[in-house]
Amino acid sequence: MKTVYLFCLAGLFVASAGIGKTEYQLSTPGKLLLKENFDQQDLPKLFTVGRGDWKIVDGALRGRQLAADNHTAFRKIYLDHYNVIYEYDMKLEGEGFHQLLINWDLVHIAKGVIRYDSAAVFKIKEKNKRDQMKAERRDQGLNPLKGNWTEPTTALDEVPLKLEEGRWYHVVIELVGDSLRMQVDGQTVLGKHIGLTEKKDNFGFQSGGLESYLYVDNVRIREAIPLQELSGK
Repeated sequence: MKTVYLFCLAGLFVASAGIGKTEYQLSTPGKLLLKENFDQQDLPKLFTVGRGDWKIVDGALRGRQLAADNHTAFRKIYLDHYNVIYEYDMKLEGEGFHQLLINWDLVHIAKGVIRYDSAAVFKIKEKNKRDQMKAERRDQGLNPLKGNWTEPTTALDEVPLKLEEGRWYHVVIELVGDSLRMQVDGQTVLGKHIGLTEKKDNFGFQSGGLESYLYVDNVRIREAIPLQELSGK
């Protein structure tokens, strides 16, 4: 019995390796908007839109880019949200990378990018998608850039990492007003941009690399209550 107990305890340690204490710096968690543990064999309904090869494998969502797509593999999740906390576990296998894209309609507003050796948050150029939406008479949302959409995609902050292949890591991304913060493996990146104050109605998990896999599990999307509101400022 003792041997079995120690084996189970060791398994718990391995499963949780790389998943550290969750810290929130811009907000406190509010209403739960989405919870997904991928306990079923089929893809959940909200995770059926996108490109690439996606399956449920060992109780987690596994994604891989396909050469025929000429695009990173992605799952686009439609969810109305504004100030938000994206929280999930992820691991990489192979030489690829992971991105979480934050969108309003067709427009990619921002993204967090996780590679084995770095983590970064980006403000994404909006012009092409905004022009397409204008031509299709789609709602431009709040449009905090006021039509000045030509600014190139820019890294707002970046930090070095030393991630291990096949190891699970806990990711926390807070988007509050004009601030975007991502924490992974105890490291934090934080950027600010007025364009981040746009409305959001979808986001996407992306897997890049033809000979690699991204695994995602324990997804929790929550409203973010800004700390300023809690302090009464």
